[in-house]
Amino acid sequence: MTGRPRCRGQSGDALVIWCLGMALVLLPLGGLSLDLWHSISVERSLQSAANSAAAAGSSGIDPTAYRQTGSVVLDAGLADALVSENLAAQTGLPAGYRVSQLSVSGNLVTVQLKDSVDLTLLRILLPGGSVHLTATAEAEATPSGAP
Repeated sequence: MTGRPRCRGQSGDALVIWCLGMALVLLPLGGLSLDLWHSISVERSLQSAANSAAAAGSSGIDPTAYRQTGSVVLDAGLADALVSENLAAQTGLPAGYRVSQLSVSGNLVTVQLKDSVDLTLLRILLPGGSVHLTATAEAEATPSGAP
């Protein structure tokens, strides 16, 4: 007997086809998990940055109005500057993020950040090749000691 022994009724071709089929199934699943976790990571950093910036902006009260009336009123210019300074000082933010909304209304500061995440493996399956993310945070100025 020469050559490799073979089992009766078994062919290597079926195993190759099965392996190729599994690869075709697992590649999109791997791409989904890779792109999903990357998108979640970027969204969490955007949300954290928006929360921090809104909280910083809500500390920009007008000291003159507070001294004269005792009421907490935000100084819109100061609040805007505090939000911008806070965002500039944060590390770990995605490079392409942008501030799509920054508003001061009464005692409420609203910060909205947007970014796009380029897909890697799922780019083959989804046209456009990117996911658009938005993170919004609001913070209200309150007097110290207030809940």
